[in-house]
Amino acid sequence: MSDYLDVSAAQLRSVLTEVVRLRGYARAAEPFKLSSGGTSFDYVDMRRAVAKGADLALAAQAVIATLDEEEIEFDAIGGMTMGADPVSHAVSMLADVSWFSVRKAEKDHGTKNRVEGARLDGETRTVVFEDTISTGRSVLEALDVVQHAGANVVCAVTLLDRGEAATKLFAARQVPYLALLSYRDLAIEPLN
Repeated sequence: MSDYLDVSAAQLRSVLTEVVRLRGYARAAEPFKLSSGGTSFDYVDMRRAVAKGADLALAAQAVIATLDEEEIEFDAIGGMTMGADPVSHAVSMLADVSWFSVRKAEKDHGTKNRVEGARLDGETRTVVFEDTISTGRSVLEALDVVQHAGANVVCAVTLLDRGEAATKLFAARQVPYLALLSYRDLAIEPLN
């Protein structure tokens, strides 16, 4: 992380673009089936891209710098488990904030929580995070769960937005939205 302390958010995003191209991008002759239900000849595996410690630190620092640049203060960051977990945990360590994970379904025992980690309430300035957004379905579900828990959502953030849908969806919900990278940065086709 120390390699990136005096680097601008734009410079961090530029280096992150190269890391994603090198470690997380594949193009195939046959289309990949995506979790959103669509298909694409371009596949981006953001968890693989940031699996190495230094690359994860870079992604976390890019998130922090981008939020700082936009003057967004926050107390907790997280989103739907698995996509949000690595970067959210790294951001929490570097920015000394809390992390949380949203379960895909309510637990059937104990407190039956869907949100694990930080306690979210109206005082908790919360960033909802997802590593890659295609349709926005997963991050919007996390947003609904977090808002239902009472959190004050100050922003939604993704490392990579593969289309145009999320911008419109968050605007309709009046939640500020930041994508560190878009399909344009990787020179790939947008998803519908």
